[in-house]
Amino acid sequence: MKRTKFTPKQGETYKNQGGGTFRCLRSGGFLGDHEATMQNVASGWTFTAKGCGIYEDGTIDWDYSTGGRFEEVQR
Repeated sequence: MKRTKFTPKQGETYKNQGGGTFRCLRSGGFLGDHEATMQNVASGWTFTAKGCGIYEDGTIDWDYSTGGRFEEVQR
């Protein structure tokens, strides 16, 4: 399945290619292209995703993440 680099949009929720659902809390600004602050909507695990990509079916993944921590889930 084809993967295309993309930058998640703040406030949007995405399904991860490997499982789980993640909300984009922040993108743009000091974050680079294809980077976003993401949060797992079930656990609150929050991190900066680097090298984000989207697949033809709308699922996403990222090359690696930094700064992982648990935070209160934002609704």
